Amino acid sequence: MTDQIIAELESAANIIMAPPNVVTNEQRHTAESIFLDFRKTKSPYNICREILEKSGNPYVMFEAAEVMKNAIIREWGFLLDSDKVSLRQYLFEYVITHETPPYVRERILQVIAIMVKRSSIDDNGRERGNLLREVENLIVNSEPQKKILGCNIIIHLMQEYATTVKSTDVGLSWEVHFKAKKQFQATDLKRIFQFTIYLLTEVGKSDMPFADNMVELVGHLLKILEMVLTWGYVSPLLPKKLIGIYEAVYEADVAPALKLPESWAEYVFNPDLLPLMFQIYWKVRDNDQLSHPALACLVQLASLSGRVMLEDEPRMRYLHSYLKAFFNLVSNVTIKSRESVGIANIVKKLIIFFSQDILKLTKHIKDTLLDEFTRLTCHFCEGAALEEAQEEDRNFSDAFDGMLEAWTSILQEFGPATVDNNLSDCAKRVFEKYVQCRLAPPDGCRRPQPDVEKGEETDDSDKELYKDQLQAIGLFGRAIAGSSVPLLFNLLESRTSTLFNSFQEIRNRTLSIGEASGLDTLYEDIHWILLIAGQVLCFDREGNETMMIPSEIIRYSIDCCSRGQCTVEASLQALQLAENNSIMPADFEKCDHIIRLFFDVMKLCYVEDYVISSGMKQFLSPELGSTIMWFLNRFCVNYLTPIESYYTEMSPTILGCLGVDTEGAQLVIRYVLKKIQSNVYYFQSETQLLQETIDCFCHIVSNKHKSIHIVNTTSLRQLVVLCESLEPGTMPQNGFRGMYRGFSLCGACLSAEPERMRSYFVGIMGSLQTRFEAVCTIQGGLASKAEDQRTLVVIVDLLEAFIGLAKGALMPTATLLFEFLAPILNEMHAFMSAFNNYHVIVQLILELFGQVAKYMLCYLSPMDSKRLYESALATVQTYAKCNMNRFTTESFAEDTSFQDLVLVLELLTFIISKDCFDLCVTSNDEEITVTASDVSLFGLSFILPLMSMDLLKYPSLCMQYYRLLVLVNDIYPEKICGLPQDLLQNLLKSIEFGLTEFGSDIVQICLDFLLGMASYVYRHKLVNTPLYAGLRPFLKILIDLTLTHQINSDLMSTASASIYALICCYQEDYRALVESLLQMQSDPMTRERLAAAFNNLVLNVEMNCERVPKLRFRDNFDKFIANVHGFLLIK
Repeated sequence: MTDQIIAELESAANIIMAPPNVVTNEQRHTAESIFLDFRKTKSPYNICREILEKSGNPYVMFEAAEVMKNAIIREWGFLLDSDKVSLRQYLFEYVITHETPPYVRERILQVIAIMVKRSSIDDNGRERGNLLREVENLIVNSEPQKKILGCNIIIHLMQEYATTVKSTDVGLSWEVHFKAKKQFQATDLKRIFQFTIYLLTEVGKSDMPFADNMVELVGHLLKILEMVLTWGYVSPLLPKKLIGIYEAVYEADVAPALKLPESWAEYVFNPDLLPLMFQIYWKVRDNDQLSHPALACLVQLASLSGRVMLEDEPRMRYLHSYLKAFFNLVSNVTIKSRESVGIANIVKKLIIFFSQDILKLTKHIKDTLLDEFTRLTCHFCEGAALEEAQEEDRNFSDAFDGMLEAWTSILQEFGPATVDNNLSDCAKRVFEKYVQCRLAPPDGCRRPQPDVEKGEETDDSDKELYKDQLQAIGLFGRAIAGSSVPLLFNLLESRTSTLFNSFQEIRNRTLSIGEASGLDTLYEDIHWILLIAGQVLCFDREGNETMMIPSEIIRYSIDCCSRGQCTVEASLQALQLAENNSIMPADFEKCDHIIRLFFDVMKLCYVEDYVISSGMKQFLSPELGSTIMWFLNRFCVNYLTPIESYYTEMSPTILGCLGVDTEGAQLVIRYVLKKIQSNVYYFQSETQLLQETIDCFCHIVSNKHKSIHIVNTTSLRQLVVLCESLEPGTMPQNGFRGMYRGFSLCGACLSAEPERMRSYFVGIMGSLQTRFEAVCTIQGGLASKAEDQRTLVVIVDLLEAFIGLAKGALMPTATLLFEFLAPILNEMHAFMSAFNNYHVIVQLILELFGQVAKYMLCYLSPMDSKRLYESALATVQTYAKCNMNRFTTESFAEDTSFQDLVLVLELLTFIISKDCFDLCVTSNDEEITVTASDVSLFGLSFILPLMSMDLLKYPSLCMQYYRLLVLVNDIYPEKICGLPQDLLQNLLKSIEFGLTEFGSDIVQICLDFLLGMASYVYRHKLVNTPLYAGLRPFLKILIDLTLTHQINSDLMSTASASIYALICCYQEDYRALVESLLQMQSDPMTRERLAAAFNNLVLNVEMNCERVPKLRFRDNFDKFIANVHGFLLIK
């Protein structure tokens, strides 16, 4: 009988593995059915053993091991102890004595590991100890292949114990997994570590090169050791979710710190451990297969921490031993590309975990450390530059970034570089090396970049691609400001002079290929000098934090002033002559070095103006132009009109030249606004340059202390007039939006003078209003101009400007701006109707409402809010009417029309936020007749008929829709209860769809929705309502999804809360559902176990939707799922 079964399985396996042209679909389906039936075999241990002994078909052997694994998980509680031991011993003997395909052997080893882990829960690890004893004997006394097999057994055992939260596939709750893991790591993990070190000690005595089987054995030993050193020690006090996050970190590419308890002291403080590990790495560093795990072990040992390191003496002894071996390694070899990241990680870990201890080392060791770290950093910097030029792997680049990260801590922990001469010298070497690698010869060593094929260019600029690098280099530069700032302005001045001379030479003749290449090289040099200078002078802006001048720069400027190296008069004179290229300021050498850098940038701007006026604009570099504006943005935001009270000390030259109400500040404002005006006029086609220009303008005027000096200047008025006079359609997308946002922000500084503020905004908005009225009063109506391209671009420009004004609204200006925008918004439904076939205009109209709601609604009075609601609903209703029956997946495949719906949903979300976040300062006398939630749900009733389930498969549309639902559910569940029945059915249908068709984020939202609504229904006793009937099917849906593994394990807690709330509402339905599931089980034993599991699920749990019983149900549910998944195996 057994032989017949084996023959049948082998025949089926041959059919499954056969090419498609050899067998029919019916034959393949029949063969698959044979294996599906085989997997359902109860107590299949004997038949599986015979298959392993008699069959030579690898597919059948693998299936036998898989069936055995599932049966053990399912039937573990019913197996006799003697049968368990016998089966485990058989499998162990089998893998030792039989040659099997690797994937069959791996699955058998997994079965052994599962059995040992399950046994250890009951016998406190006795069976595991027996297995390890057998494995140790195997490794010590057998031939190489058996040694490797023994290592594989240890690896599988460790893998089985390693995780807890996600190990529920063996029929155990996570608490039991956690208990087993703690037991294993407290006893046998140290045993494995000690045994592995013993074996590696023997390896250390062997000469290189190793034989092939020796290489494989060492590789397995290093893998075991790496697993030990990256083991996740987790506190039992942490909740399950945090443990899951912690374990996910341990699965990442870079493992967290090696945190060990006190019981490991005798092992890790063994004086032979570190020399051995570095010796092993020396031996294997030329072997690609072995060097990576060996280096990973060294990295982990560099992060040794935890309670084992509490005492100073052993910790310092360990650090000294590690540094000695590390210095010996890096000073005697040239670090290769593939090992550079690991070496950098060692440095990073040493600084993170031993920074305070390093400070206690002798001066000689500290100096050696700084010198070696500096040498490594410079080496990696050179390697990174070479990788960029040759498009190689980014090993050196990543290593360089890691070293810079370590240096950030060094410069902060070791104190000011000005105090430590060696630290200062090291910082100078790193800074100058970086500058050198970014410049072309002869001053630098930058190599020509490879040609990039069209379509392969990255959208990220250098300042984004190298943001972290530049920030770190800025820190170096500030630490040695006395060296870095003069270096930067000297380089900038020499390059600018060369650039100006080059353009003078080619003014009246054709540019040669060599000259064009020379210009590109100059542009690249200046671009990098400005990027580095901008980072040295300024911190990066994080959100809306107040920007400050770095204290190191202030101190440097003060020192220069106190030594007589710079004066306010010379600095101010330099600012006065910044636009005059023919006259150099007197006493220019006494100009403050910070002012001098700005002066140099303005000279660069003069060169650009000269080139434009000479008719050579096409030869300018838009990238350099963008970098200039980026630098001016940072300089003005940080240095222009600094508030003295924010600083403990301030440079007299900076304050005297750039302070409030100084001539220098007015000059800087005039220069920068003139440059902004020039860029807006001449570079409308250069999107990135124009965006940097707009960002510069908006950042400056968003600061009230700066905009108060700008708001009434002639330069600002000229900029407004320029924007008004530009030919329609010439500004790129977001151009007018950005400029008018800046104009709107600037007006907020006049909040203390209402009449001046009104006058200012009338000047800004008057022209827009006139042009809008002209469009509205077109003879023949709007529809008559729907095909007129000029009218379309005029409307687009106006809508962009209106959006910009809305985005710039602040509390002092929101009401005034809405007074201007309200009549315009009131006309938008007519524009939506007339131009519904023009997606750009449709989306801009919807975006305008969305931005008004986002930035202004929270400040508006109830009356103004109602006006916005009415205009928005009229426009949304018109949009829905114009687009009825239009949205299909076919049309979406060709178009991005779904973005319209995203904008509508965003608008409704912003509107409902009014009920959460209302900052209106008007009196309470105004009656609130309509709420934001009513408006949002009313608007949703227009949109929901347009949205099919297929359209929700578009990620941005899907996320916005479900966010709106959960927001309404959280704030106003009663509004959902009152929805019309057809709308409620569509909404609940989309919730069901979200549970099965999307990722975890959407499933989480749907579960939260069901939890909230079921809890609301129960607490308010809403039986016999449409909502009560609509929620009823979800009890079965959720239980089915959890039993069939269709809900992510991370969401089980939320799912259990939702199921609990639904059981509270539908207790009779729950009992019927349980009974139905029991009746479906044909096996009496399974039915009995399932009934017991369901009884334990609700045991001592009150069904009242309160917090305590809900938590008790959650704990029961975790055990229920682990238990049921172990034996039910629903697929």
